[in-house]
Amino acid sequence: MLLSAQTQRLQASSARPSQSAIPVLRSALGRRPQMKIRRLPGVVLPEPLPQQQWPELSEQQQQQHHPDVSCAAGGAAAAADAPTPAYSADFIRRRLVVFVSIVIGYSCYYLTRNSLTYTAPVMVADPKLAMDITQIGAMTSIFPIAYGMSKFVSGVLGARFSPSVLLAGGLMATALINIAFGFGTSLAWFCFFWALNGTLQGVGGPCCARILTTWFASKERGTYWGMWNIAHNLGGFAAPLIAGGFAKSMGWKWGMWAPGIIGLVVGCFVLLACKDKPEDLGFPPVEPAAEKPKEAGEVKPKPNVLKQLLNNVLKNPFIWGMALT
Repeated sequence: MLLSAQTQRLQASSARPSQSAIPVLRSALGRRPQMKIRRLPGVVLPEPLPQQQWPELSEQQQQQHHPDVSCAAGGAAAAADAPTPAYSADFIRRRLVVFVSIVIGYSCYYLTRNSLTYTAPVMVADPKLAMDITQIGAMTSIFPIAYGMSKFVSGVLGARFSPSVLLAGGLMATALINIAFGFGTSLAWFCFFWALNGTLQGVGGPCCARILTTWFASKERGTYWGMWNIAHNLGGFAAPLIAGGFAKSMGWKWGMWAPGIIGLVVGCFVLLACKDKPEDLGFPPVEPAAEKPKEAGEVKPKPNVLKQLLNNVLKNPFIWGMALT
């Protein structure tokens, strides 16, 4: 037993280093001998491989090696830095005349549209007509029905024919209807011409939209479209002053004749000043359209107005839904 206990103490003391030996071990471990490679006689060491020199590629060659990256970067830079098209002073003046003509022209549509509203009180007060408010209500109820139905046809006509001619022709036609309305004395006369007026009133809006699209680029179209919308306010502001003022001072007939005469004059101005597109005056288009390659012998069929009206409008349930609402 005594021998085994002494043996265990000797083994434990040999396993643990003494406190005096620890610094020696640390200094020995901290010294890292520098290994030197000695070249043995007769042994040839391999030489390091030369670093491969890659040829420098030009910018054009880099675009050929990476077409997707270069095209994407170039397209993004072109879209971000695309300048506003520079127009000549002559083109800007001519385009301003076109813009003013469609604003004033569509304002007169509102003048010939709202003339009866401000002439009707004087018509009721005229003992020669012997009309009451019920008959006036019948006339004014026919107008929105005819006006709503005219919008089905006006969009197709505006895309098929000259928008400037339709804009001016529709305005002069509504002006003549206002003048003819003033010569009537019966309810049937009044209802017929006022329904005809509502049918022609739907021509103005689509024609103005098409003219704006051809004369103004997409970047500036929203600005001028917003400014064109003041035509609604101009026409609504002028109708009570002109129609109501003439009806009160000179009789209900002049409440219809005065807007009609102004509509004829403005219609002639629109016909002379407004053009469909810049190419009609020798200017380049604001947004050149990319032409699709045509095959040899391919003949483009002419669009059928009645077929387009039937398929795109009358058979479209969404248009019927909007019309009913």
